Amino acid sequence: MLAACVAAFWAIPRPFRMGFLALASFGYLLSLEPVGVVVLAGWALLFYLLAPKAAAEGSAWRWVTPGLILAILGYLAYFKYAPPLVAAASGEAAPHDLVIPLGISYFTFKLIHYAIETGRGNIKDRSPQTFCCYIFLFPIFTAGPIERLDHFIANREQSVSIQSLAQGTTRIFQGLIKKLVIGDMVLANGFGDLTTWQVGHDSAVTTPAVWLYVTTVYLTTYMDFSAYSDIAIGASRLFGLRIMENFNWPILAPNISDFWKRWHMSLVNWCMAYIYMPALGLRRNPYIAAYATFIVIAFWHAASWNWIVWGLYNATGLIVFQTWLRYRKRRGWKFFDRPLGRCAAVATTFLFVTCGYPFVMGNDSVYTSCRVLAKMLFLSPPA
Repeated sequence: MLAACVAAFWAIPRPFRMGFLALASFGYLLSLEPVGVVVLAGWALLFYLLAPKAAAEGSAWRWVTPGLILAILGYLAYFKYAPPLVAAASGEAAPHDLVIPLGISYFTFKLIHYAIETGRGNIKDRSPQTFCCYIFLFPIFTAGPIERLDHFIANREQSVSIQSLAQGTTRIFQGLIKKLVIGDMVLANGFGDLTTWQVGHDSAVTTPAVWLYVTTVYLTTYMDFSAYSDIAIGASRLFGLRIMENFNWPILAPNISDFWKRWHMSLVNWCMAYIYMPALGLRRNPYIAAYATFIVIAFWHAASWNWIVWGLYNATGLIVFQTWLRYRKRRGWKFFDRPLGRCAAVATTFLFVTCGYPFVMGNDSVYTSCRVLAKMLFLSPPA
């Protein structure tokens, strides 16, 4: 399907290409989940028609942007957050008949971006074919990256090139190798038959075995997610679209601040623009802004205590690092700028990120995750 779609895209006249890709994407997604995609089409139409009112009609329409944002967040919360929260409050299992719409977190954040930037007057190209292609583009629909419309518009090629086709194909193969070879064949074999609950509660599982398990899960997750991003970016490149990057070797980051400039970059950049900066402007407190940002990142993944603890852990680590950085500069310490110091910094960052991973690598309780972390720190949790 991809090859035929690419061939047809470049064969038709230039003015019709975005519309064709939008229709092809919509048709493909419709075959996967008809009801959810039709509902999304309704949301897209609503945002497309109403969001410009905030910029064009003045104060009388100032409620449009916050109204649209609250509405789409309510839709997201109904499917993704309300069921587990209600289940946790009632002590019963979450309902299994409520199907989460395909790609709901990604298109929600794209629509919010569109509403805010259109309300600010920053979106100039409002052609329906460009907007629909941006919303429904099938390579990035289910697993991102969370593309920005201004970036999408500014990074389109008008004619086919051998270089673009070669780059796109190479990127797809890189993703397949990451996923099928490194992720599934090499790293996944390190799991054995262990589960997170066994790792936390089975006294026979030693600290080295816990480290091997947690590190392997972390690296496998990274390989899987970055592989999907590679495939999505590569497939989009075949259509002459340069989609935002999502990963830049975060496992080699020398500090936690740099790590979050390399990991899931499209989500972090979105949260920096629409959570961190507004919170910083409102409260003038970088600590509050950092915690607010990571709580949103945590909730974007799942509404659970595990993810909230993980968010607080990373926000605290970032704040501690910034404090340490200021102290180091006052002291004039240069060790971490040298090769040996940088290697130590990369290893420390890797260990810090890995120690936070017990909270997000399964559906176990916070208590079980804390037991796993205790074992990693050479502590002996009670039986």
